[in-house]
Amino acid sequence: MGFEHSTVCSRPATIAEMKSLLIAVLLTVAATLAPAIWPEKNPAQAVRNFYAWYVHEVVSGARPLEKEQEQMRKFVTERLLTRVDKMPKGPGGLDGDFFLDAQEVDPEWGKNIAVSNNYVGKTMSKLGVILTGRKLGNRQFEVKVLFQEGAWKIDEVKFSD
Repeated sequence: MGFEHSTVCSRPATIAEMKSLLIAVLLTVAATLAPAIWPEKNPAQAVRNFYAWYVHEVVSGARPLEKEQEQMRKFVTERLLTRVDKMPKGPGGLDGDFFLDAQEVDPEWGKNIAVSNNYVGKTMSKLGVILTGRKLGNRQFEVKVLFQEGAWKIDEVKFSD
């Protein structure tokens, strides 16, 4: 039994075909990376990115408000960070997580984030947010975001009672 020789010939790709393929690949890469590089240009995406990151950090035992100030500044205004820092902690004050209004955190909240545009302006937007979880149920609240330093940042979080 021997090897058979194939007589199928393939023609070399033309320059135009190679350019088309290269453009298609570059567009695919750009479309895939764009949300990761420039997420804060869209207020709803900025809120989704913050809560996905924040819940993951809290669930893993990190304390982002205390230990990850630089990362927090990418998502939250300096004004709000200062306000949260000055709040009295414990009973009678901030008794739980400010951004989640909870003492426990459902890991699903960081994966199931629904955002609705209540009002979208050029420099300020108000968004409705629902974090859905199986273990602890849903968290529903409103977020005000401001466009600062080229990015949408959370400036206010309001939970309904």
